[in-house]
Amino acid sequence: MDKAFRTFYPEKEGLLGFHKILVSAVVPRPIAFVSTISASGVRNLSPFSYFNVFGANPPIAILSASTTESGKDKDTLANIRATRECIIHIADRRISHQLSLSSAAFSSEVDEFERSGLTPTPGVHVKPYRVVEANVAFECVVQDIVPLGESRGSGNLAICRILMAHVANDVLDDSHQMVDPRKLRPIGRLGGEWYLETTPSGLFELPRPPTGEAMGIAAVLHCAPAASDLTPEEQATLACVAAPPDGESVDRFYEMWRQVVDTSEMSLDGIRQGLLQATRSALSKQNVAEAWVAVSAASRVKP
Repeated sequence: MDKAFRTFYPEKEGLLGFHKILVSAVVPRPIAFVSTISASGVRNLSPFSYFNVFGANPPIAILSASTTESGKDKDTLANIRATRECIIHIADRRISHQLSLSSAAFSSEVDEFERSGLTPTPGVHVKPYRVVEANVAFECVVQDIVPLGESRGSGNLAICRILMAHVANDVLDDSHQMVDPRKLRPIGRLGGEWYLETTPSGLFELPRPPTGEAMGIAAVLHCAPAASDLTPEEQATLACVAAPPDGESVDRFYEMWRQVVDTSEMSLDGIRQGLLQATRSALSKQNVAEAWVAVSAASRVKP
């Protein structure tokens, strides 16, 4: 079915108009809750949703701080120009209101830890203070600041090399090697005044394609024609494998299924639908190998 589209151009929409399209469409954006300190020692906090990590060796995080309406640097940008250091925190719902409060236009002489009610603790390798309440924090030195324009609202990329990470034990997975998203429950920025909390009910896993070349959907439909009855999402999951299962495993599954239904009055179409349901059930459990065997068996049934 054809969709109707409206086109937007930065030149026609203007700064504010196109900004609304960007921040409401590119979502959710992770939020860097950034702690800096001025040359005179004033502590500052501010959230930035133009943010992500861009490398692991060396570990690099980049955030973009826009210039103000008057063309001046925001306090965070002025501070990192002066000190070349910051601490980037990953925010969760518990501190979301303090995070929002810190985005107010306080004077550069205001200690925003005091205004926000958050607890400061000294950094290990940098001068800025860490937010005790945040479950994840990265101490960083600023390698470079790249201006993206000269007009009001222009971004300035702060390229930050991560020196170390602080991670609360409470949000680590069972291996203590990774952060568990079900425990961290970070918040993301949407458009307007909307935010998103990453809750367990909203999480899902996707199987990764193999190290080599994946089959692709066209090959799935060729090898297992019954897959044409599945959704595009289900077909794409099957297409992540490098090759279909061997014939023997399909033979065993098909014969086992036939033995179960031989004594029933199930039609061939009923058998086929049962095998497709087994395929869907396996896919819902991320058991792609079992799903492949079931859909291959279903492809042998000719109603």
